[in-house]
Amino acid sequence: MARLRLRTQLLIATFLIICALTGALLFIVRYTVRSEIAKQVRESTDASLLAFENVQRERDLQLSRTAALLAELPTLKAAMTTQHPLTIQDASEPFWRLAGSDLFLLAKPDGELLGFHLAKPGWEPDVSTHNLKNSLQRGEDAAWWYADGQLYRVFLRPVTAGIAENQRQLGILAIGYQIDSTVAKQLAIVSGGEIALATGEKIIASTFSKDAEAELQRWIQRNLKSDTGTGELALGPDQYQVSSILIQSGPPTPVKCYVLMSLQPSNGFIQRLNRTIFVLAISAVVLAALLLGFVSRTITHPLDDLVSGVRALAAGDYTYSITPRGSSEVAELSEAFSKMRGELRTSQQQQLATERIAAFGTAASSISHDLRHYLAAVVANAEFLYEAEKLKLNKDEIYDEIKTASEQMIDLLDSLRELGREDGYIAPVPGFLDQSVRRAIESVRARPELRSRAISISTSGDMNGVFDPKKLERAFFNLLLNACEATAQSQGQIKVEVASSEKSFEIRVADNGAGVPDSIRGTLFNPFVSSGKSNGTGLGLAIVSKVVHDHGGRVTVEHTSGAGTIFLVKLPRSTSGPVVTDRATAHR
Repeated sequence: MARLRLRTQLLIATFLIICALTGALLFIVRYTVRSEIAKQVRESTDASLLAFENVQRERDLQLSRTAALLAELPTLKAAMTTQHPLTIQDASEPFWRLAGSDLFLLAKPDGELLGFHLAKPGWEPDVSTHNLKNSLQRGEDAAWWYADGQLYRVFLRPVTAGIAENQRQLGILAIGYQIDSTVAKQLAIVSGGEIALATGEKIIASTFSKDAEAELQRWIQRNLKSDTGTGELALGPDQYQVSSILIQSGPPTPVKCYVLMSLQPSNGFIQRLNRTIFVLAISAVVLAALLLGFVSRTITHPLDDLVSGVRALAAGDYTYSITPRGSSEVAELSEAFSKMRGELRTSQQQQLATERIAAFGTAASSISHDLRHYLAAVVANAEFLYEAEKLKLNKDEIYDEIKTASEQMIDLLDSLRELGREDGYIAPVPGFLDQSVRRAIESVRARPELRSRAISISTSGDMNGVFDPKKLERAFFNLLLNACEATAQSQGQIKVEVASSEKSFEIRVADNGAGVPDSIRGTLFNPFVSSGKSNGTGLGLAIVSKVVHDHGGRVTVEHTSGAGTIFLVKLPRSTSGPVVTDRATAHR
């Protein structure tokens, strides 16, 4: 895995820190708001319970006073003196209407029923008699009467006649109201929430629909077993906070009121808060990223300049300069780099001058040796030609020897001139690359000493391109000549493969020779580098490298071993270079 740049590391590290801090801060804000909302919900529920208790207390006080006032009415006492059930039943109806209660009851002191009125059907008189006698036994003046799924809040008052020691009890007056959905709705208005009244595990009145009431009853049953009465409850699409208060703990049955506060407003607020927090987090991260990009660029840009300078120096560009800027440490480092670059440039120039002198000496020595050899051959053959008749020699053979030596000297001088040019002078024209390769093969085969080598060519793709055919023909000739000279005379095999793509050519020249020696692999394309060739000048591959380079391509040794060598030439399909209009001048 590639190492990350300093700017990238700085951006990633700071970005992660900002994300962590922003996330933690927003989480704390969200948690605090949720806690505060939950606290407010609990406080609202407690306030609703308190309001319910106050209303219930006022309602009970009002009903108790009504019972006490009715028990003191003379007309009621007069009716009770008859002790006749039918008379009392008829006479009690106006008092029931006056009380406005759901239940009205007149009975003897022992609990025997004399008059009974019920606003809603459901109870038989004997049920009321049973509840009355139980309350009398417990000495209650306010009681909860429950039977057949109906619950009443009842207040009892004695009906007496006379005063002081002459006072006697005529009977018992009981009035009450039924706990039903109407009462639950009234209490819900006061408490600000939903109300459910339950006896044990059964709900007897609520402000919910039947389905929601059934789900609430199942929740009550589960929480009664775990002895809890608070928590959160989902009823349909709504969420509620539930709290409860025990209204009646004694017989005949415990009565509990459940107050349910809707969490929909708070949940809606929390959802809006979550969206706001998300938008703020994204905005903070984006803003931080932009700010960090600017800051990191300011910090690391001088370092980037320094890295670019080091890379240029490594690539051999000693003219690349950087301006010291940034912090004092970076500026000092930049100044040190500039000083080092100057010293290296001076050292390189001195080294190049030394190498140029050494190369000139080597070239002069090599050229002097080769030219002496060729001139010696010309002089000797000229003497032979002068004495040909006397010595009875074949003049044509002597002339061919002189011509061969002259051509070799011309070729050597042309190669030196080609290498001596700093700029490549080529005349690119449309043509077919395989034709230049084939002409080079024919030129190699024309040499008598190379006719035993087997040279084959294969092509693939479109061979059409724009290049200098003469220059490339000479380069391919040198490559093929080098391959032939590297192989055994009787078993030499050279294979040429020419392939093309949309934008380039690839030419491979493979031989089955002994391979390139390790000692010259690094300098193989330098002038005057040769190995194992008796007549080699060391200029052939140097010419190949220069011609290919002038065409915008490159030549490399793709593979070499004891089984052979493969040279790879890559050329662009279209070459743009200094075009010489006088082709004779270009190919002198």
